[in-house]
Amino acid sequence: MPHPAEIARSMTAGRLPGVAQVPFHASPYRVRHATDHEGRPLLLCRDGGQLDNALRPRDGEGDDTAVVLAVGESRGARVWVSGWATALEDIEARAAALEFASVNPVSDLLDVGRGFRLYRMDVAEVRLECPTGHLTEIDVEDYAAAEPAASVA
Repeated sequence: MPHPAEIARSMTAGRLPGVAQVPFHASPYRVRHATDHEGRPLLLCRDGGQLDNALRPRDGEGDDTAVVLAVGESRGARVWVSGWATALEDIEARAAALEFASVNPVSDLLDVGRGFRLYRMDVAEVRLECPTGHLTEIDVEDYAAAEPAASVA
C-alpha cells in the first residue's frame, strides 16, 4: 500500500483536475497544474485572467499570495496543498514550463510569458482525504521527498 505522501504527491502531479482558492476571492478557480521535481505545485493561468489577478500580491503585501490547491479523483480521494504562490518570470518560467510539460503537456505552455503565466507554490501544508472522509495531515518534507506514481486512476 502506498504511503499517504506518495498518494498526495501523485494526485498533485498534474494528471487530475484542480481548483485554486485564494483569500478574499469568493469562488475557487479551475486551474491546470503540475508539480516540479521538489513537489511544488505549478499553476498555469491566462495573463490578466481571473486567477492571475487573484494571485497577484495585494499592494504592500510582499511578492507572494496565499493559495490552496485542491485536487480530487474519481473514487473520492482529495488532497489540499496550502502555501504561497509566486509568479515566475523569464528563465525560471521557461524551466518551470518544461517541468510542467513533462507531466501535463498543454499547448498554452508555449505562450508562457506571452499571454500565459506560471506561478510556483511554496508548500506549507498538505492534507489528504480518503474516500471514507478520514483526513490525514502529511509532513511537508515527506510530501516533497515522495515519488509520484506513473498514473493515478
